[in-house]
Amino acid sequence: MDHRQRWDRKTVLYTIALCALVLTFTLLSAPLGHMDHRTEYSEIASNVWARIVLTSLFTMSFLSAPPSFVFYGIAVLGIVHYNNRRIRRKIERSYVPTTDPRCQMLLNDVAGKAGVKDVELLVLDSSFPNAFTFNRGPKYYVAITVSMLEILETEELRSVFAHEIAHIKNKDSRIKILGLVVRSQYFYQPFVYLIVKAIFRRREYLADETAVTLEQTSLPLMSALLKIAQYLRSFSGSADIPFPATSFAFAQRPSTGLRRILSSAPTIEDRIRNLMKLPT
Repeated sequence: MDHRQRWDRKTVLYTIALCALVLTFTLLSAPLGHMDHRTEYSEIASNVWARIVLTSLFTMSFLSAPPSFVFYGIAVLGIVHYNNRRIRRKIERSYVPTTDPRCQMLLNDVAGKAGVKDVELLVLDSSFPNAFTFNRGPKYYVAITVSMLEILETEELRSVFAHEIAHIKNKDSRIKILGLVVRSQYFYQPFVYLIVKAIFRRREYLADETAVTLEQTSLPLMSALLKIAQYLRSFSGSADIPFPATSFAFAQRPSTGLRRILSSAPTIEDRIRNLMKLPT
């Protein structure tokens, strides 16, 4: 057997392994459920696209340099785990008991429609309007700040809950972890960094679109985003409560120029424009 034959066999084996890993990750991370056939295709396409890109990069890293991949993978996962534990402790210190039980009931109703179980609401003492999800084992938490509760009406708040539940439904924490590992492996290649950032931004758009599907309207979510944007224009404080590395923050400060391209989240204006394209 000559060198070319050996190389061809290796190429075939690597291709089979890549396809198997992509298929396995896609199947294991499939959305929990869909509302209708039209939305089903859109959500599946978006999820599969992100998973194929990230898993392909993930697998090529493993095939090209297994020792460095293992080192970076373990290091990143360790950092993520430590960071999440530290932030969860800070979140617990900022937790305030909710005085309105309807908020938890509202969250439970939205989660039930999405087929997501065992979700608990945490209200955080912060003047920065924000919300995000995280998990501790099989249990999920939706954290929301006091200022967010103060500026939003009931239907707007419900749309924010639907957005956060959509992150759970679409299993975006897994996408975030895989993206962080891939980005660390290819830290010397800017285009991979930009691809991962673009995928993270797409997850935010998908969460908005899934929320609209759950609520059958985009108007409350657009209204909530507009109120938050107006609030942040005159807000001079800081986002004093960080969110876990595997979470997606609902609101972030406006970014322009290069920072907009390098951001993990689209601007509120871009999200509103995307929502305006959807049925109201």
